[in-house]
Amino acid sequence: MTRPVARSPSTYRCNPLPELIDGRGICLLRHFGSELAGMTVRQGAQRWLYQVLAAYLEVPVDQVRIARTATGKPWLPEHAWLRFNLTHSGDLAAIALCREHEVGVDLEMVSGKVAVKQSIAQRFFHPEEQRWLALDEADYLARFTQLWSLKEAWLKARGTGLTQSLASFCVIPQAGSSGVVHVRQDAPSGRGQIHYCQVQGQGRFCLAYGAIVESPQSSVQWQLSCHQTQSDGFTPIVYEQSDVEISLANEPVAPVST
Repeated sequence: MTRPVARSPSTYRCNPLPELIDGRGICLLRHFGSELAGMTVRQGAQRWLYQVLAAYLEVPVDQVRIARTATGKPWLPEHAWLRFNLTHSGDLAAIALCREHEVGVDLEMVSGKVAVKQSIAQRFFHPEEQRWLALDEADYLARFTQLWSLKEAWLKARGTGLTQSLASFCVIPQAGSSGVVHVRQDAPSGRGQIHYCQVQGQGRFCLAYGAIVESPQSSVQWQLSCHQTQSDGFTPIVYEQSDVEISLANEPVAPVST
């Protein structure tokens, strides 16, 4: 049994955080309900991020110092070993964390018009991704949103944002890949695997998260955990994901090798 990392229920109002050890990444998923008390989801997600970082660093929340690189990637100058990333969409938010390896996470709601998404894909996506999207017109919105979340997660892990061309790398989900995409890019810059799944809550969302590793011998194990507050009875349904177990209430999460 692993040692709980979050020590103060007043700091993190749910079950103890999963232990963050070398070679493991953690993705925390949270639904924001009535506890926002006048805040936006973005403000609530930012506050949650500070609480989570404080718990892992074992410091008071007001001692967490977040800086940004020249390209806008957030990092911890006083605790550079802890890498993290935050995303939110609709009433959901997610945080990715890892020791030493750069991470990225993105959450997108499936919405919009197919014609608009097709125009974006034709202008900005890798040619192979455009062909993959065209294979299933009936589910185009969901497939486009999944690709977009995968690409955003990778760019956020690299810290480049949209300064890197979306067409310079390819993240097509392969049949039988069990929710893992191997990133293929034109110019080598680390290796990575991006995990993905879809979350059915108050809407349909695509979630993607992953880490960059420098060595072919390195890998990062991931676990996906659902945060629940004492007052939140919301239970998201995670589907189309066979290699991650979700943690609800007091159920343990089993790490999965990739």
